[in-house]
Amino acid sequence: MISALLLAFRQLPDPKIRTVLIQSVLAAIAVFALLTVAVVLLVGLLGLTGVGWVDWLMGVFSGIVSLTGAWLFFPVVVIALTSLFTDRVAAAVEARHYPALPTPRLIPLAEEVRGALALLGKGVLLNLAILPLYFLTGPIAPFLFYAANGYLLGRDYFQSIALRRLPLAQVQAVAGQQQKRIWGAGIVLAFLGTVPFINLLVPILATAFMIHLFERLRQRGAF
Repeated sequence: MISALLLAFRQLPDPKIRTVLIQSVLAAIAVFALLTVAVVLLVGLLGLTGVGWVDWLMGVFSGIVSLTGAWLFFPVVVIALTSLFTDRVAAAVEARHYPALPTPRLIPLAEEVRGALALLGKGVLLNLAILPLYFLTGPIAPFLFYAANGYLLGRDYFQSIALRRLPLAQVQAVAGQQQKRIWGAGIVLAFLGTVPFINLLVPILATAFMIHLFERLRQRGAF
């Protein structure tokens, strides 16, 4: 698993991959700028109470909500947006490391958009659902965050890569057999997603990482 991740890091300078990274990060920043404006406008619509300390608390609350949302959901948004470019990243990785592979199944744009929206929706809902647990579990909260998001990222990224080569039924079977390995890979990605600046690279790394993991499982006769 470590060698697969190192291979993913080494391909980051690839011009094709760098272009996708820039596009996805700019799109994610635009999305969060819009969300931040929406939060500020929402607080404004609630109106000022005329009580100084209450209005101050409302302002502080809106700031905390914006910062917390950015920390929790920025990796999910970037990853969801980058999933629209999975084929471009995957093609660059396979051309460099697995040139003998046949042409993969072409995934229609509509299917990619549905997949991106589904991943985004699941990521947001998952983190909202377990948000109260972060305050209840104390020092265990980071492990809960990485475990939950790792499961989501590992499963969805592995499936998106595997579906380019295998039918859905076989992908689900392989994912079930290799669940611990895929979950472990997802936890690594979830952790990297919380590291400043590195989190911007996670979508690209995730695609490359999962391709190497998928191909090594194939070479070992896992499917």
